[in-house]
Amino acid sequence: MSYFNHAFQKAFLATGPTVTGVAVNKMDGTSIATSTNGGYVTTDGVPTYGLNQLKAAASSQTANGYIGIFDPKTNLTITPDSCCNAYLAGSAIFANDKIGPLAGGYQETNKSKMINPKYVARYYSVAPCSPQNNVIHVGATYWTLGGGILSVFTLVGGTGYTDGISVVSVVSGLGGTGATVQITVVSGIVTEAIIVSPGKGFVIDEAVGIVGGNSDATVDVQTITVAHTQVGCGTTTSCSKDFLCGETYNLRLDVKGSPALRFLDHNAYFTTDAYTGCCPEGAIAPVVVDSTTVMIKWASGITNSPIVSAFVQVVVQDEAGVLWYAPGTSATFLAAQGANTWDNYVSAGHIVDATAGLILNGAYVDTKFGDCTFQLSDFYEVEPVKLYASEVDLAGDPCTFESLCVVTECQGLQVQGLGETILRELTMSESYRQNFLATDLRIREITQGNQIVSSVSRSALYHRYSILHSVPRFSNPSGTFDNDQYLLEVFSQNVLATFDTDVRTWLGTSGCSVCELEEITCSTICVVPVAFPAVPTYNPYNTVSCN
Repeated sequence: MSYFNHAFQKAFLATGPTVTGVAVNKMDGTSIATSTNGGYVTTDGVPTYGLNQLKAAASSQTANGYIGIFDPKTNLTITPDSCCNAYLAGSAIFANDKIGPLAGGYQETNKSKMINPKYVARYYSVAPCSPQNNVIHVGATYWTLGGGILSVFTLVGGTGYTDGISVVSVVSGLGGTGATVQITVVSGIVTEAIIVSPGKGFVIDEAVGIVGGNSDATVDVQTITVAHTQVGCGTTTSCSKDFLCGETYNLRLDVKGSPALRFLDHNAYFTTDAYTGCCPEGAIAPVVVDSTTVMIKWASGITNSPIVSAFVQVVVQDEAGVLWYAPGTSATFLAAQGANTWDNYVSAGHIVDATAGLILNGAYVDTKFGDCTFQLSDFYEVEPVKLYASEVDLAGDPCTFESLCVVTECQGLQVQGLGETILRELTMSESYRQNFLATDLRIREITQGNQIVSSVSRSALYHRYSILHSVPRFSNPSGTFDNDQYLLEVFSQNVLATFDTDVRTWLGTSGCSVCELEEITCSTICVVPVAFPAVPTYNPYNTVSCN
């Protein structure tokens, strides 16, 4: 391996469930009661072939991987300490030991080379991270204007409400509007209230009334969104703006990232316009119009665009703080949110000093083939799209006049630990062991390659534990002293707390003075108080199903 500038990688699956006192039969006719922490064997004295016995008792193939740390002298599991070398071993993936009458050995456990802790350069654990969509706001919304309700407390249940679960509005006496709550009512009393739509303009400790019954149920506002203003080009002191009659307003939306590049061979951009209609007859000066109608026209232009509609979801928050979704949104979803579609919006006129807004969610789901037709070259998307919006003039310049406020609420985050990635790393590791994944589906079935694919849940998220160590060549025919680098990677859907602690303790007390002990965690996930409909799969087609 010294001929390569990267480490040789070997993958182990530790996906098994935690078990206690499972009998593992030994070659001498005795058995040993074996316990595990997830897929990691915590009992000392278990032989390597015991890993396959634990695997055989598992309920599913995606949850049957077991690993252990073994003494190279006895080939029994140990809790490593400062005095010892060790190696990792994992249970076999394959169910059958032979293919035909001759080729065998497929149930041999997967073993690493011996690990000398003094030659470990790095050990790190990587937590799985869920993806996060890029969410931006245009105009005055709960995020830019502030005052969107995030949670409530001190519920006063009131009387006379209809039993069951329903979504109703709340009424503010201090200027906050547009919020709705899902209430649970028992014997006419509201027993629980959960925010469904945050509204805007509320203040902390404001008591808001729940519509319905005898109108005497209230909740106190505990936390709200804080106003966020735009920085850079078009900076405004307020995200509110007057839209005048007889004008055409233009909004440009740019979508950047891998999905757009694969779709168009360039980043996507689209400019939509909104005409506010003729001014009232006899008006001397332009009249301020309901800005909700402008936002709805912009939203309609985006959702009807063949260029950008596949990459973004749009929600309109009107001047009163009420949310409006795109036409065609699921009726079940709308009922759960107590919302409506913007084609049903009827303007009651402009609210003085109020502005509507858009909430844009960067959302894209690509299609992919199923397990039976899986190929290593199959593409899978992990990069979230990035959204950029700005009000522009007729020449497309966003800085000629005071632009409408555009603020990012959530930065897009890429998924980490996705099963798609783990499967490909496992396939490469098995290829090093001469267990190749055939491209021909019949050959794959014969050689048990299907079991490699089905051993990993491609949509699940996995923890990763990695040990980078070297094996020195003290006697090299070339006369050059060098090292072979090995990267051992353990994958699990659950935290392997005992394994992580054992390895860190072992390395920390073994004179491992140059090794790096790291724990890589996730960025803070941004919780958006607005629900978006399920993202449809772009360009769906029928994939081959396994029968």
